[in-house]
Amino acid sequence: MVLPRLVVRALFCALVSLISCPAQAAPPSLAQCHGIKDLAFVAHLDDDLLFMNPDIAANIEAGGCVRVVYLTASDAGEGEGYMLGRERGIRSAYAYMAHQPDDWREDAGTVSGRTIARFTLRGNPRVQLWHMRLKDPWLGKGWGSLTPLSRTESEPGQRVDTLGPHVEVYTRAQLVDTLAGLIRQYGPTTVRHLDDTISVPYTELCWRCAGHGHPDHIASARLVREAMLRVPGNYAEAGYIDYPSQERASNLDDAEIADKSMIFQHYAWNDYHYCAGPTGCKEPAGPAAAWVQRAYYVSRKDMAPQVYSDGRGGLVVFAAGETNAAVNRWDSGQRRWQCLGGRTNGPLVTFAHADGTAGLMVRDPLGGVWANKQRHDGTWQGWQALGGLRVAKIPVVAPLGEAAAVALGYDGQLHWIAPSGIDGSWGAWQALPALEGVTGAPAVARGADGRYVVFAVTEAGELFYTRQLPAGKGEQPAWQAWRRVPAPQAAGGLAAIRGRDQRVELYFRRRDDNHLTRLVEDGDTSNLDMEWSAPADLGLPYVGRPAIGADAQGNVVLAILERTGGQLWLIEHGKPVSLDAEAASPPALSIIGDTLYIVARTAGARQRYQVLSRHGGAWAQPLTLDGLPPSGGGPFTAVAARPADLPNLGAGHADNAVVVRPSPSHPDTLAVQRMPSQASRTATPTSVH
Repeated sequence: MVLPRLVVRALFCALVSLISCPAQAAPPSLAQCHGIKDLAFVAHLDDDLLFMNPDIAANIEAGGCVRVVYLTASDAGEGEGYMLGRERGIRSAYAYMAHQPDDWREDAGTVSGRTIARFTLRGNPRVQLWHMRLKDPWLGKGWGSLTPLSRTESEPGQRVDTLGPHVEVYTRAQLVDTLAGLIRQYGPTTVRHLDDTISVPYTELCWRCAGHGHPDHIASARLVREAMLRVPGNYAEAGYIDYPSQERASNLDDAEIADKSMIFQHYAWNDYHYCAGPTGCKEPAGPAAAWVQRAYYVSRKDMAPQVYSDGRGGLVVFAAGETNAAVNRWDSGQRRWQCLGGRTNGPLVTFAHADGTAGLMVRDPLGGVWANKQRHDGTWQGWQALGGLRVAKIPVVAPLGEAAAVALGYDGQLHWIAPSGIDGSWGAWQALPALEGVTGAPAVARGADGRYVVFAVTEAGELFYTRQLPAGKGEQPAWQAWRRVPAPQAAGGLAAIRGRDQRVELYFRRRDDNHLTRLVEDGDTSNLDMEWSAPADLGLPYVGRPAIGADAQGNVVLAILERTGGQLWLIEHGKPVSLDAEAASPPALSIIGDTLYIVARTAGARQRYQVLSRHGGAWAQPLTLDGLPPSGGGPFTAVAARPADLPNLGAGHADNAVVVRPSPSHPDTLAVQRMPSQASRTATPTSVH
């Protein structure tokens, strides 16, 4: 009788000391991690330091848990000696990031029946490094050939084995199983990976060619993305541009560059391809000197823009830059794009303040939410952090110019926030009642009684709502327990608005056919137990969220995208009409005076937006918005207050600004550090990564 490998391993562990067996300790709780559980996957030792920092370092600084998984041994065909040296270097870098002695506990973890080398920082056990140690030589003469990982990812029937004492052999399917097991076991708040979008075949990649990457970088990211599909959840995702980041403008400030450089040096002292030790080491140099000055994110080209009125009947379009990773604004007065700064890997949301000015919200790559308010003269006050909560996705804001937002926190609960005045200040985040299995796709609208109602969908596809309860003056509103909405199973895509007759209309995507479906509030609108019409199937599948608005008579108007790169549709009076446009992103919609605007990103590599407008029943010639700024991004900064008669420097200026970072001692708050003006940095290319 032959026992399965897992049974043999279990019996062996029962007979010998636990010290010699793969440790099976439960992953840390969210509370033990101060609300942050980062899980990063990279191909090589140093990919995380060069391309994912300063984000990983910031989460360690904030007291979060960080687990990094290195897929390859990074041995370059030179064997275990070089691999172990590079591993020593990476441990030195992480000890430095954590402000701890370079003292680690070495053991092994077991995931999906596989044994993986593991190192835990003794002074801060929230920091762990996992090494799969897949062999990593070139299989040909270098660039333009395959590696064991890229061959296994791309060619059917191939396998890759490991270096070191924990001998494993993986097929492609087994790699995906193991990566999915790592995600499932850890329960991350964010999964970070490299760039999977480079379409150049592995065997045609070349070093320093524009837009090219490393085959292992691409293969690792593709495998991680596939594993994430196996383990859906309420975690955020961040993909990182690697080698091609050097082709973009520097977007880290002086402090970030200095920190990132010193972290990399601690690694380079142990990698003899970089340095023979600390003495005389000039790293980062060459390409590494460019990479430590930059942090850019993968764009799927499917982020919806936002549209708003400029207060004079003109159009304003907001978009996250796919090249500059910043917040950008176009208005019909200047007819050009302007960068508002910041650094983001997600979409934006717009809303109206009580004084009629525009507001913006954006999520940074660490889960923080930032807001900006437009002044009456069209300039912007600058960014402020809505601290106290990290969110998995960008908040959802109520339509019809009612500035109130809902977001799913890293804690798995929906949270509520609203402005505290007309000056652009905000109140504190308030947790809504817990809802088991809630997903990050809520919707919010204001009912006829002036109180807000929040809609949510669970993993099981059930729709629920909670409504504000009456509150005394100056008190935070309380919320009723979640109530079930009688409806078919939903697959997200929620949108809600107060429409005709002051009744709330709810739209969602049916799970069985992805069709847009409508529910309308029925009965007494002041009743906390809301009644609903029968579901109406509008007959169209769609992706993302509907863009929603209402005309002056309260008639609800929606725009949807049938599929990525597919047809745009307009729904009025419950009837869909196809538009003469195809799009890469879901649309944005706004009704400004008597003009209806619909804006969506066009297909293609270049970031452009098509503006469709209808006035008096007639559609105008489409307008294409091009020329987004290639630079201008940077860390979000809270601009110091200044007299109204001084010129507006804008959020992108470092002068007279402060940088807001997570506080190490209180990770749910933000520490403020005054920054000098940014200076240019140069380096002499001497080394190749």
